[in-house]
Amino acid sequence: MTEPPLEPSPDLLFVYGTLRRGFPLHHHLKRMGAQFVATGIVQAELFDLGEFPGARQSVQPGKTLEGELYRLRKVAQTLKLLDQVEGFSPRNPDGGLFQRGTVEVTLANGEHRLAWIYWLKHAAGTRMRTVRT
Repeated sequence: MTEPPLEPSPDLLFVYGTLRRGFPLHHHLKRMGAQFVATGIVQAELFDLGEFPGARQSVQPGKTLEGELYRLRKVAQTLKLLDQVEGFSPRNPDGGLFQRGTVEVTLANGEHRLAWIYWLKHAAGTRMRTVRT
C-alpha cells in the first residue's frame, strides 16, 4: 500500500542553520511573525561553509538533518525577505549559493509535512566539507 502524496503546505518553512532560534538571523522570522511548529528531520547532508551551513538533499538512507519547522503568517512577504537574506533571486535562480525548494519534513510524532527550504547549490570553487549529524 502506498502513502498518499503530501499536500503542499505553502505556509511552512524548514530551517536548519542561522535562521533557527538562538542563531544570528532568527530575528527575521520573529519580526515577520513566524510561529514555531515543531522540530523535525529531513533527508539531507549538511555542509560547513565557515560562517554558515548549507544543506543538500540526499538520497542515501540515514543521511538526515534536524531543524525547525515554522508556520509563516505573511508567506509572500516573508519569503521575499528570506530570499534576500539567503541570496536567492526567483528571477535568476542560477545565481547565488542557495535556491528555494520544498522538502518532506518528518516530525517527532511521525507526521510528514511538505515545507519550503533553502537548499545549497553546488557552486564551483566553494569548498565544502560534510558535517556529521
